[in-house]
Amino acid sequence: MRETVRMDEDNDVTAHDFKLGMRQVVSSVAIVTSRAGGERNGLTATAVCPVSVEPPTMLVCVNRNASAEAVIAESGCFAVNFLTEEQHGIARLFSTPKLSAERRFAEGTWLTMVTGSPVLDGAAASFDCEVTERIASGSHHIYIGRVVALVSVDRDALLYRDGQFRKLEQLI
Repeated sequence: MRETVRMDEDNDVTAHDFKLGMRQVVSSVAIVTSRAGGERNGLTATAVCPVSVEPPTMLVCVNRNASAEAVIAESGCFAVNFLTEEQHGIARLFSTPKLSAERRFAEGTWLTMVTGSPVLDGAAASFDCEVTERIASGSHHIYIGRVVALVSVDRDALLYRDGQFRKLEQLI
């Protein structure tokens, strides 16, 4: 079934309609983390993607009001940790508003690679990145980072669609 996009009186797509459309898109679930000095923080994100393989580069979109945004801006680095199906509890922790960073990092084993950003042991893939660009766009900052280290394991990734975490089902 196809639904037509409704526009407001200024012929703009509304935030509500945009959100409804995006709920139909399946996304990988990642925890974006950073450390500045002794402070570490992170958030659950689906607005994450590769930019280039030469050089290896990742893109993350972070709400300017997110507590982790200031840590990324100060440190100039971030890690993208793509979660496995079993790590859905960690995704919930990092998406809970006003939860302390200490509580968010209480689950899982957190390591570091090159930049010092927290990397989740056992994540499907983790990319340690140095910020090369920060672009303001609407309510978010778009961070582009050069990958300086990575680790990956062959595990099923956690997915997100229509407000729910989901598992991948293989079709024959």
